[in-house]
Amino acid sequence: MSVVLLVRHGQASFGTDDYDRLSPRGREQSRALGTELNRRGIAPARTVTGNMKRQRETAQEASTAAAWHTTDPDIDPGWDEFDASDLLAASGEHDPRAKTDSRAFQRLLERASTRWSSGDHDADYVETFGAFTARVDASLDRVAEGLERGQTGVVFSSAGAIAWVTARLLGGGFPQWLALNRVAVNSGVTKIVIGSSGTSLVAFNEHGHLPDPWVTYR
Repeated sequence: MSVVLLVRHGQASFGTDDYDRLSPRGREQSRALGTELNRRGIAPARTVTGNMKRQRETAQEASTAAAWHTTDPDIDPGWDEFDASDLLAASGEHDPRAKTDSRAFQRLLERASTRWSSGDHDADYVETFGAFTARVDASLDRVAEGLERGQTGVVFSSAGAIAWVTARLLGGGFPQWLALNRVAVNSGVTKIVIGSSGTSLVAFNEHGHLPDPWVTYR
């Protein structure tokens, strides 16, 4: 079998002028993950990251802490997060608290995501829900195809993409995706194995490398 570890990026900079960068806590989470992967003796044959800054910074921090002396990770934009701003703009809903209150933002985003997933308003979006899930599926296929038997690949992505892979492997759809997306922990690890019987989920959102005060969801 080959193994794929899907890593959610560390905490981003919510409420600042540049959300798409790691916060100081996000860098700590990423380094803690790298240290734990090193302790486990994980030496990936391939690392992949989406093209978002917070994903690439997580890969850099974790790889350095893990002492992975490899070339730069492959960049695959298929692992990028969906565009939350596009969903919120199309929904027409507003909540001034959402700019600084992560819980208010999450409630607003979940309502917007439900509208997005329905397929009834596809013309309103730059990327439809169906297009999003298809590109994530294709990205996982590319990682799997690039690994030989017994090798491990590590992918640095985001909650939405990882939640979709998990929901699909569990035979679920949008409701499962929404529930999993809601609880994804920053720097959490989802483990997938690929063998003769297909692709299987082994673990979702493992975050034992984090002390409790470091556990964040946004």
